[in-house]
Amino acid sequence: MTPRREHRPDPWNAAVVSSLPVPDWLARAGIFSWLALGVLGLGAVVVLGLSTFSTIVLPIVFSAVAAAVFVPVVDLLQRFGVPRSLGALLTILLIIGGLVLIVALITRSVIDQSEELSAAFSIAFADLQTWLAGFGIDEGIIEQARDAVTSLFSTGGGGLLSSAASAASSAAALVIGLFFGLVFLYFLMRDAPVLPEWAHRNLDGSQAVEVVSVTRSGVSVVRSYFTGRAVVAVFDSIVISVGAAVLGIPLVPAIAVLTFLGGFVPYLGAVVAGTLAVVLGLASGGFTTALIMLAIVLLTQNVLEPLVEARVIGQSLGLHPMVVIIATTMGGIAAGFSGLILGAPLTATVIKVRNDLRSRGQATHPPAPSPPEATVAAADPAET
Repeated sequence: MTPRREHRPDPWNAAVVSSLPVPDWLARAGIFSWLALGVLGLGAVVVLGLSTFSTIVLPIVFSAVAAAVFVPVVDLLQRFGVPRSLGALLTILLIIGGLVLIVALITRSVIDQSEELSAAFSIAFADLQTWLAGFGIDEGIIEQARDAVTSLFSTGGGGLLSSAASAASSAAALVIGLFFGLVFLYFLMRDAPVLPEWAHRNLDGSQAVEVVSVTRSGVSVVRSYFTGRAVVAVFDSIVISVGAAVLGIPLVPAIAVLTFLGGFVPYLGAVVAGTLAVVLGLASGGFTTALIMLAIVLLTQNVLEPLVEARVIGQSLGLHPMVVIIATTMGGIAAGFSGLILGAPLTATVIKVRNDLRSRGQATHPPAPSPPEATVAAADPAET
């Protein structure tokens, strides 16, 4: 039986704080500040180190997340007699096919309607410039916005072609990261059932139990989160794209795909996807169409989405919305678009694992019972 830890007085209050030639509150504040700086410094070093090897680290992280989500697919194929190695390979091909389809839909939509969109945006920005001029807003701001949007859809030397050329310059890093990610994903999905056995063979009994428990908690949170977000994203995409199609807004496939992808970035993704739909409505149908599209987006994302989200995700995150926003924003600052996607689920995973370890520790070391004298005195004070 593990001996119970004895409660010891906090040395910071008695020995250190009282001996310093400053008020106690200032000493505590100074000690806390140094500890906080140390934690922040350690975090900065970790982030810097991970960013240095981001070409490998990010694919591995995304592979672990994808494995947590898609392992049930491999398990299902195995139940139908498909070997796990073949099932993992088929699942990877399914993921790659989905990504290629998404890129093809967006690219084809933009290319097919680039000229029409450029002309529509020019007319819409001219109307917007005239309307805002009545409020004394500088017309130069509208001119800059119009030039930026028009150049995005231009087919000359700039626009999408220049963006593609810039992306091609980092093709080597993309290929390396994709290779490591796919290899790591394959082995994780193939060997998922034997990983707990490996932990029990190579770790001590208690350590193996902790590792397996932490891993299962993390996988459960990540799987519940991304499965739920996928359902919510599909719902938002269908409602908003159907509304755009009824209003005659162009680029409906692109709106649907971007709304779906934006659903995996809490709050921020919904704002970006909704803004795109409203701007396209303004460019194609004027202010009336834009206002109707705005109403559809707001109704979907603020009234209907929370109902669906509560149904399919529930308490899988267990985070306050402000914590989700902060985690998403900090993740974006630290790791760009990848951090925007992973910030909230990784924060929820850390909190879930911490709570599970604390519960396990309390179960292993229950609080000591009260002394018999104190129990008797509390039960019947008259007998003392």
